[in-house]
Amino acid sequence: MTPGRDLIGTLYRTLLIYVAVAVVILTAGVAEFVYFERPGYSTGATAHIQGIYHYDPQTDLTSGADRSVFARDEQLAAVVDWASLPDNLTVDARWVNSFGTAVGGVGPASPQELAGKSIVPVKVPAGLHLNLPGQYIFVVERFHNGLPVEVLARRLVLVER
Repeated sequence: MTPGRDLIGTLYRTLLIYVAVAVVILTAGVAEFVYFERPGYSTGATAHIQGIYHYDPQTDLTSGADRSVFARDEQLAAVVDWASLPDNLTVDARWVNSFGTAVGGVGPASPQELAGKSIVPVKVPAGLHLNLPGQYIFVVERFHNGLPVEVLARRLVLVER
């Protein structure tokens, strides 16, 4: 009679491989967090997003009520109160679509320099007439040495099909 294979040893080695992969993923996550949310770089400042509104590109004005859902054929823009931030910061505001592509924004600059740019519209991608459907993120970030180091405000918007 021949002895059977030791299944416990195989399961043990498989478990060790899973643990090693988990440790690598955890290490990468911690490294990414430390890189983008550096300890000691928090100012405690928060930006005030007044709202997300329907936008008219001809007049460069917003209208209607603050909303979080828009149709594809509607233009939209965020209104930021730059006076809510101290002038010694370097900040930017940008729109990011579901694909992670920046589709509009202002900055980086000081809040005082951005005071005349309180309306930040979403730009329709080149070659298209409508916004792409999906979730859009509007984020105001603080910069240090050319890198975003702190999220000061964030809003999510859904563009429906």
